[in-house]
Amino acid sequence: MDKLRTETMMPDKEHATTKVEDVEFEDSFTEEESRSLVRKFDWHILPFIWWCYLFNSLDRNNVSNAKSDGMTTDLHFPANGYGTMLSVFYVPFCTLVIPGVMLTRKIGPRFTIPGYMIGWGVMSMISAACKNFAGMLVVRILLGAFEAGFASSLIFYLTTFYTRGELGKRIAVFYSCQAISGAFSGLIAYGVFQMESKLWGWQILFLIEGAFTVAFAVLVGVVLPWTPATARFLNQREKEVARLRLLQDGSTKTDTKFSSKSFFKPLSDWKFYVYGGIALCYGISASVAGNFLTQIIGRFHYSTVKTNLFTVAPYIFGTLCLSVTAWSSDRFRERGFHLASSMVLVLIGCVILAAIPVTSVGVGYFAVFLITGGAFTPSVLFHTWHQCNDPTEDGRAFRVAALTFLANSGGIVSANIFLDKWSPGYIIPLAITAGIEALGLSLVIGLRMYMTVDNRRRNREQGVDLQSKDVPTMALTEGPSNPLFRHFP
Repeated sequence: MDKLRTETMMPDKEHATTKVEDVEFEDSFTEEESRSLVRKFDWHILPFIWWCYLFNSLDRNNVSNAKSDGMTTDLHFPANGYGTMLSVFYVPFCTLVIPGVMLTRKIGPRFTIPGYMIGWGVMSMISAACKNFAGMLVVRILLGAFEAGFASSLIFYLTTFYTRGELGKRIAVFYSCQAISGAFSGLIAYGVFQMESKLWGWQILFLIEGAFTVAFAVLVGVVLPWTPATARFLNQREKEVARLRLLQDGSTKTDTKFSSKSFFKPLSDWKFYVYGGIALCYGISASVAGNFLTQIIGRFHYSTVKTNLFTVAPYIFGTLCLSVTAWSSDRFRERGFHLASSMVLVLIGCVILAAIPVTSVGVGYFAVFLITGGAFTPSVLFHTWHQCNDPTEDGRAFRVAALTFLANSGGIVSANIFLDKWSPGYIIPLAITAGIEALGLSLVIGLRMYMTVDNRRRNREQGVDLQSKDVPTMALTEGPSNPLFRHFP
């Protein structure tokens, strides 16, 4: 079946396309023009986005390496002080996500993305100057505030350049840093902790990573294109093709002004709350891999240097799994079952670690690979999934902000279940994580099946066989209430 396209004139509420017979065929750009444009976007955007998120992930993962080097002892942390420090970071990191993305919608990513990076980079360097537990808590609160809206703003930013069928691989490009940063951080820590210096190794680690973050933020502010319409590397025809591509498979309108009414509209959709439950569940496992992997490997009783070194391979494996799954998800235009497959890996890994004795090094290390193989992928596929099912810019911005808030809240949960008293096996925390992951898995499968059934119902009632790719998003001003709407499952 040929793809259906509407006229390129923007639809309004009175003239919204609501019937199959109202959709007209129109060839507005060629496949070669589209591919050429995507190649330009990839070249000018993705390398910079990759490094941006690498620095962001390094900043969140380095605290685990710092702990292994004795930071909690040097700063005289109280019992369970490490968990408390993680918790206070997650409070602003979670609660300020929505205001952070609202700011991005209002003033544009040109100012917020580099600004957030400079803020947390400076806080990271200040961390090296902390003299006690209280000082570190204050710095972590401020650091969490600067990081809050960053990742969500990046995701929204990419939706203004790429279509729904292209989004998974592109989000995977920068989210892969969440996994690979663990390998980077482990390697950096491996080198830094062997340096002879008047400073502690963990202080040098904070200084190095913070300084590089600030320097790169300045570069990003100068070179990154902020909208297709203002990209200096595009000619007028390419800018028009960029707009038409999004109207076909991305947005109802492009370059819209912020509207608080449409921003909060997803709150009236029951599926938003199902997404919220999924976000909270997968967020716990992701934070376990990010914040506690070093401690989990510590159950094998290696030296500090070897423990950090042995985090590298599992993180690299997680990056490979993320990339392959995201590619497959875009290739088959399917999100739900791909997301579920990654959650199954985490579930199995946690069950194995909770069931075996700490002396079983080989099986335990294999389980660590399963956890990292599945823990980082949901961040990509989940945010791609809900973004693909909202054709409005304000709606996508709110969804990514609110659902990131809930996913990040998983860090608060994990920080308060992975307590020192459960070390070195962490049997109870791992069992709790497995149970929560099972709940999230059931929600994912249930929502995915609903979308399939509802799409079939709509096709049956209209006597057609349409998929999400067959209906231009510019015709879907009213969203799911429009008979032409098809879920992106």
